[in-house]
Amino acid sequence: MNNSLLAILPPHKLPAVENALQQTFGTTTVASIELMTRGLSPALVYKIGVNDKAYILRLVMATNELVDPAREYACLRMAADAGIAPPVLYADADAAVSICAFIAGPPIWEGLPDKNVQLKRIAEKVKDIHSLPLFPPLINFLEGMTHFRDRFLEMKMFPESTTAEHFRHFDRIKAVYPIHEDLVSSHNDLNPANVLFDGEKIWMIDWEASFRNDRYVDLAIVALYFAANEQHIDTFLTAYFGETPTALQKAKFYLMRQVVFLYYGTIFLRMAAEMQETHDQEMKVPTLIEVKQMMSKGKVNLGSYEGKIMYGKMLMQEALTEMRQPAFEQSLALFC
Repeated sequence: MNNSLLAILPPHKLPAVENALQQTFGTTTVASIELMTRGLSPALVYKIGVNDKAYILRLVMATNELVDPAREYACLRMAADAGIAPPVLYADADAAVSICAFIAGPPIWEGLPDKNVQLKRIAEKVKDIHSLPLFPPLINFLEGMTHFRDRFLEMKMFPESTTAEHFRHFDRIKAVYPIHEDLVSSHNDLNPANVLFDGEKIWMIDWEASFRNDRYVDLAIVALYFAANEQHIDTFLTAYFGETPTALQKAKFYLMRQVVFLYYGTIFLRMAAEMQETHDQEMKVPTLIEVKQMMSKGKVNLGSYEGKIMYGKMLMQEALTEMRQPAFEQSLALFC
């Protein structure tokens, strides 16, 4: 085998990749190369075989105010040094190319099928992330959500009245939430694709979105993807804090949970809008629990237009449902 396998790479990235391979392994020859399933990131991720071992080659394809390889690699190296992220063999911010160890193992829900054990182990790992030296700053998360909202509204997927109540409640959160009070090193995208299990240890990957952020962003994202009910949320938060969370901690989590629903909701709807011009205006969709059940049975494909539009609508409606509950008003009142 030789570097002809690298022909599947974007041509403009090939020189940087060959340089990375040469510096890391002393060769530009790879025995195998496989494009991995993409997540929400536009980066290209490949599994490569070199010298009888597997590695992850990651190519950042475009940079902007939110995607910065220098910040990403700084956070990645700190996490790797702490044993949270896989070992980093190569990371060049100018070339936007990185090579890390490949983590093999079953999906976490198979490797840790006991939900309580799974949530406690993830909570420990999130706590480890939050204990790292502070990551570089990037944005005020609530201001970032405002930006995502404005871009979503500019697309005019739905009449503004359809989401007016959602964003009115968001503005109420933004007006009182103490966003600068409790900043930690934060991953900011702990979805199941970025939480790996090697049979013994949990690893966190894809640090593109990482920066210094409110601790409840990570907590809310983990709950979105890994907690199926309130009991799971209690288990996760208690494991994270080491005791039953206080009323203030619960309120911060509850409010940030709504922001995260809206954040991912607008992301998925915008991605759907890029795939199709017209959209069903009906916002009535299955609930979060129902969608998770459908996903577990392989009935939802988030890579498709149908999957994205349903998932985005579901998250928007989940936020609205929770923001209509007494718990929402009670949580807001603690900060007024």
